[in-house]
Amino acid sequence: MKLHEFKLAQLQVVQAECLEKLDISENHQVHLFLEDEQCYLEFENHIYPIELNSTSSITASSAKELIRQNGLWFFTHKQNTKIFLSGFVPEARTVLDLDIAVDEAIAHVLADDGKIALNDIQLATDWLTEEFLVGLDHSKSMAFSIFYTNQSEYQILLVGQNHQLEIKAIQGYWQVDKISQKRPRGNYRLVALQGELQFKDHSIAKKMDNLSHEISLKEHTAQHGDYIDVWKQYSNAQWEDAVRRANQINYLKYCTYESAHKTGYWYIYVEDRERLLDFEKKWDRLDRKKDEQVQLSLTTPDWLDNKLDVKETGLEVEKKSWRADIIQIEPQNKRILLKFAEKKDQRPPLNQNPMQGFLFLSIFAINIQRKRQQDALDLITSRRNPMPRLHGLLQGIEVETSARTLRKEKWKSPKTKALFKGGRPTIKQQEAIELGLNSSDLTIIIGPPGTGKTQVITALQQRITELSNESIQRSILLTSYQHDAVDNVVDRSNVMGIAGVRIGGKSRNEDEDLHGVDTIEKWATPIQRDIKELIESNDFINLYRNLEEQVLKLRFGHTEQKEKSIVEIQSILDQLSGKYNIYLSHDLKQWWEDFKKPKQSLSVTTKMMELYPVLSSLRTKKSSFVDDGVQRCRLVLASLQLFKQQEKTQTILLAEEQKVLEHFIYLNLNASEDIDFSALIELKNKLIDRCLPDFRPENIQRLLDENTCQKLDNLLKDIHDKAKKSKTLAHLMTLDKYRYHLMTSTGDIREAIAHYTAVLAATCQQAAGNAMQDLKLFDKKIIFENVIVDEAARATPLDIMIPMAMAKRRLILVGDHRQLPHMLDEKIEKKLSQQEDWKTVQREMLEQSLFQRLVENMQRLEKEKQQPQRVVMLDTQFRMHPILGDFISKNFYENHELPAIKSGRPETDFIHAISGYEDLVCGFKSISHEKQQRFGTSWHRPSEAQWIAQEAKRILDEKPALSVGVISFYSGQIQSIFKAMENPQIGLTVGNKITENYRMIASGKNIGGERLRIGTVDAFQGKEFDVVFVSLVRTLPNEFNVERLNDLEKDEVLTRAYGFLRVDNRLNVALSRQRSLLIVTGDKELVEHPATQEAVPALPAFLKLCGGQHGEVF
Repeated sequence: MKLHEFKLAQLQVVQAECLEKLDISENHQVHLFLEDEQCYLEFENHIYPIELNSTSSITASSAKELIRQNGLWFFTHKQNTKIFLSGFVPEARTVLDLDIAVDEAIAHVLADDGKIALNDIQLATDWLTEEFLVGLDHSKSMAFSIFYTNQSEYQILLVGQNHQLEIKAIQGYWQVDKISQKRPRGNYRLVALQGELQFKDHSIAKKMDNLSHEISLKEHTAQHGDYIDVWKQYSNAQWEDAVRRANQINYLKYCTYESAHKTGYWYIYVEDRERLLDFEKKWDRLDRKKDEQVQLSLTTPDWLDNKLDVKETGLEVEKKSWRADIIQIEPQNKRILLKFAEKKDQRPPLNQNPMQGFLFLSIFAINIQRKRQQDALDLITSRRNPMPRLHGLLQGIEVETSARTLRKEKWKSPKTKALFKGGRPTIKQQEAIELGLNSSDLTIIIGPPGTGKTQVITALQQRITELSNESIQRSILLTSYQHDAVDNVVDRSNVMGIAGVRIGGKSRNEDEDLHGVDTIEKWATPIQRDIKELIESNDFINLYRNLEEQVLKLRFGHTEQKEKSIVEIQSILDQLSGKYNIYLSHDLKQWWEDFKKPKQSLSVTTKMMELYPVLSSLRTKKSSFVDDGVQRCRLVLASLQLFKQQEKTQTILLAEEQKVLEHFIYLNLNASEDIDFSALIELKNKLIDRCLPDFRPENIQRLLDENTCQKLDNLLKDIHDKAKKSKTLAHLMTLDKYRYHLMTSTGDIREAIAHYTAVLAATCQQAAGNAMQDLKLFDKKIIFENVIVDEAARATPLDIMIPMAMAKRRLILVGDHRQLPHMLDEKIEKKLSQQEDWKTVQREMLEQSLFQRLVENMQRLEKEKQQPQRVVMLDTQFRMHPILGDFISKNFYENHELPAIKSGRPETDFIHAISGYEDLVCGFKSISHEKQQRFGTSWHRPSEAQWIAQEAKRILDEKPALSVGVISFYSGQIQSIFKAMENPQIGLTVGNKITENYRMIASGKNIGGERLRIGTVDAFQGKEFDVVFVSLVRTLPNEFNVERLNDLEKDEVLTRAYGFLRVDNRLNVALSRQRSLLIVTGDKELVEHPATQEAVPALPAFLKLCGGQHGEVF
């Protein structure tokens, strides 16, 4: 801040004479002092004697008294030897050194209010310094404080250019507590503070760089294990396993290639048929994973022959690898048919001398994944990620937190209300939204089935952008563990009228259906219409567009048009001030008032032309001046004075110029020294220019001069900038600009959305991919102000830490640890558990989802360490019939000491009227005559599959507006169900695909929705259907008994007997997908067996429910 920008002071203006040459710019601070009644001005180590003048507002003696009182002064301007100074006298001056702490809370407020471009502590300290501190010499500063009589001694109130800052003493240091735009009122003392005053970073990042935090972390990891190190070991073990598998087949050298029968297909040839036969055997014996590919290269990779430590290899990712699927191995022709993995075809790599290349197992994907995982782990461990305290939270230790939130944000806004049925979320949904908005780091939202977590996610996106005045473009990352989950949540993202943009996606092959409208284009048309209606509902945009149009006409229009445009512009300015409180700045308003005054008439122009001969007659040489030069000067002066009397609005001769004429009128012509006519020559030329007629062509005369055009540009910019400070108008302006981009070309829609959207969506892995880096690169790291992870309990910690490492301000995890957990490789788990130093706690760290770990740790820290609340559970389900909702609550949540889940909809919303199930919500179909059978490595039970196929067909044909889901825990049973449904008498499927007529609902309230889905539990999380069939498959051996076994033996036997049914999370998902009717098929004897009560207690509970008034066992 400059001294002249301090608006609170009552300024006094004094006038003085300074005979020495004074070179000071306007508004520079100066020091005035007295010595033996002589007044001096000090500026930049130069001292100038000055003589104070008395004026109409202050006498010289009063001015001296102000100087004696040690006032603060700044230079305003000068006229010849006269200088003008403004200043004031604070009631007191105090010398002190003061460090003022700035934390994340104040940075958040400044960023949200648009004071700083980014939520950044350094930007916040810079802004506060500029607003509140006046820079002095030698690293000293000055600030202005106000003191009230009843003010606490632990409080300082600073006043800046436009804001007031409240500073409080906290634990031995001063910290910024509040900032506001209110001005001081009442009786107070104004005190100038002077010394080494500075704002300093006191963020959590700074606090965590201390010894005590490091000691606490080491003690915790020594006692409880290092969570991040466990996952580093798992990542390394994954890579070692991939390398082991790659070494099983080693490499195959090929000598040439040729294009095959189809684009993207290639033959590669080998010279040694025996080597190819050996490769074929190894390939067939390899425990190949899904979508296994090979890679072709000019060289073999460093990891293939194990020359290097496996853990240290593979981190240099080869981005241009040539990868392909093996279609067929033909030893007889000494060749292999390959299908290139990328969309754009490319020749296989081949050395020319000698002619050779190398084929080996591609572990490219694992390589890329490992690199991203290791980068994220390293950032978090070193606390170089944007949220340094995340490392401590992952380890489960107490971390420094911002003790306050300067602004408590609420969930409510018209947009967020519209997202919820009835315009109001549940109490817990409100709590979840507000917890996420006001969090300074991590928020965990537990969302049991049907509790509206997707609505909460959408509401959070909406409110985050509404509350932010900083750039919201690409500020939110929306991510999840897999593509379907990302697509599900991003489809509902529509922040500020702009869709979220999906980055990356499933790789398509040529056999997939690529027809149909691109989702972005499909989305764009109604969005353009909606934005247009929204913009037109508020006339600001139309006013601003009209203003731009009238300014353009003013620049280039004819005289009559210019006059009309001036009237129109004034009318628009009046409307902007009346409706939106938008006023021109003082200087521009003054210019506009002068500009719009009527211009000179034709008679004025004629009079000015008549002055031309008089002005031209001025003598500017001594030889002619001695004749009648004085008379000519008198004539010019008299003529111009007469003109001024007649035309009061038009000024030709300025006051300073009149003095030049008067000087030459009273010139002593008898003096011997030479006369300097330069001032008179300059004046003569200026006056002639002002009176000359405009001889340019009329179309050129119409154009405004450059200075006026610049002023008009400034006028538009001034209105634009003031409107941008209003959240509502800034929103409309962004939408209008965005709509223009959409209208220009449908081909540019995706690019326009990518530029303007607040939300980018990607899987956890693709959040760190090349496509994301192209859109969001900052300091070589991808950083998001806000990261929201959906289905967070399903992602492995290695994957979920990738987006977590990108979060700066808010990290919001949404999921349910009582539903499907993350999946790990059993072989790698077993290998790690066999290590000598592998402890039980480390095994538990692998088995427990990161989501569940954080839920338990955050609740413990809140209870034991008084850490802020970070966990909230949604407690009202809207998906299913209340009877089924209560069953899920009791058997999967309340029995795990979690809150009960209420039902938010009445029973009447779930009437299905299916024949055979009238008034029922559940049923158990007992099929006891057939044992479970092996189906490859899985299990199936054909009798269950056939009954489900027939019953699903009957319900679908009877109720075409209803949807049906068929779930089993075993892939073998899913294959049996597809086969049973393919029966010509049923005709629901063809191969492993749903028949066309049964894919989509064609009528009713869910028109366009999925009509039939068949799959394992994993394919159903996040899905819901009107009717759901669950096939249990499992049967028990004859005379099954576990009573005499010890606990360990019993647990092993029960797991072998019940298989996936014992996985509580999976059973929860299977039994919570329905809206109106849940039908379970299985062996009733298994469910009624005494061991089932211990092994799978939810199944006997369901059978009991079916035996009551709301169900049936048949």
